[in-house]
Amino acid sequence: MTDLAVPAVGASDVPRGAVTASSDPGLALVLDPAHGLSVTVRRHLDSAPVPEWRVLVQQSGHSPFTGPDWLRAVHTHLGRGEPLLVSVRRDGRLLALGAFALLGGPRPLLTFLGAGGSDYAAVLTDPDAQVPAVRLVAAVLDGALREAPGAVLDLEQVPAGGGQAELVRAWARLRGYAVRTLPQSTVHTVPLPATVAEHDAALGRHARHEERRQWRRLAELGELVVADDLLETVTALRGHDPEAAADRLEELVTELAEVDDAHPNADRRRRPWRGASGRTLTEVLWTSPPGTVQLSGLRVDGELVAYAFCLAGPVALHGYVQSYRARYAPTGPGTLLLLRLCRRAVLTGYRELDLLRGDEAYKRRFRPVPHRTVRLVLTPPGREVLPALADRVALLRRTYRDEVRRSERLDRSWTVLAGALERARDQVGRQVQRGRAALPAPRLPRVRRRR
Repeated sequence: MTDLAVPAVGASDVPRGAVTASSDPGLALVLDPAHGLSVTVRRHLDSAPVPEWRVLVQQSGHSPFTGPDWLRAVHTHLGRGEPLLVSVRRDGRLLALGAFALLGGPRPLLTFLGAGGSDYAAVLTDPDAQVPAVRLVAAVLDGALREAPGAVLDLEQVPAGGGQAELVRAWARLRGYAVRTLPQSTVHTVPLPATVAEHDAALGRHARHEERRQWRRLAELGELVVADDLLETVTALRGHDPEAAADRLEELVTELAEVDDAHPNADRRRRPWRGASGRTLTEVLWTSPPGTVQLSGLRVDGELVAYAFCLAGPVALHGYVQSYRARYAPTGPGTLLLLRLCRRAVLTGYRELDLLRGDEAYKRRFRPVPHRTVRLVLTPPGREVLPALADRVALLRRTYRDEVRRSERLDRSWTVLAGALERARDQVGRQVQRGRAALPAPRLPRVRRRR
């Protein structure tokens, strides 16, 4: 479909029963297209304004999970629905952008593009636009609904702090949408000091002594090489020999997958470099501008024994995934690499290392500060009882896990049950493997040769 440019929503487009513009002056600009806001809706990603989009991510202070390189890769390999890209401009300047996916069905459903594969999601707005963010967010959401009138919005992984959730709620109040807020994920961030000396002092003498001892033990196993940039060769080759660069990247991804296969908990961990997930991350490595992806590792006698994959944002360094080989576990290569990563982040000027969603035990060693993301479910006004009930049932199929988390007691019960099911599945798998190993080798039927 060709790009569709629409004016900002006029007063006559406000849904019946919604609050009028006079009751919320903060949204007046959205209701008056004479101020020069124009909204462009794309039903594809082919002509996405990638360079401007990248700049807007930086200006808005959001993470690379909201940028074009990540979202296009996730949608290509893992996503569902039809892309819906809404951009807001004034005098040609990009002021706001929302990337959505439109899913069909009895009632259209709008989600953020990359939902499920992204740790954060947001409508991007330019803080220097001299236009209130609430007006820009409203213009984006209005533009999306012009393409999907009456759609339900299921917006996942919205940071609970920072104001994004309240901007969406303000729009919903004006348009008469009901809003349900569900707690979704716990995110751990590690505050970083201004200097490496302060970082090391906070570790304490015992921790620093143990770190030095582990480095020595690792070096005793062979020739130790610390690679702060595993992508260095790929980056160097891309300019003059793209084919060789692609081959080197393929070799590197194979190494990363082999490290994951050799992890102590490989049978329970997901394999990020295999299948569709692996194709997604490989595309991110290939398409992202230099410096956006920080991939570091440790090699012993040329073998990659540990790695850390990070995304560099405008505010924080985001540690996406890391792994190490089981036979090197006594030397603590994962912790050594993470400590080095913290020091490099401090030297780069970051004041925060974001360990992203998940409550893994290793994160708690760094005394992180927990944050939350929420899921905003917005349903349109004026639905009759049976259609509204159908909407509720359809949404519950998508949100039931987050609904359970709203109750602390149910959340604990769910966690215990999920853990028990996982352990039972692993035990059955091990028994099946032992049973197969114990079976005698099959006897092939003897064939009598004719003379």
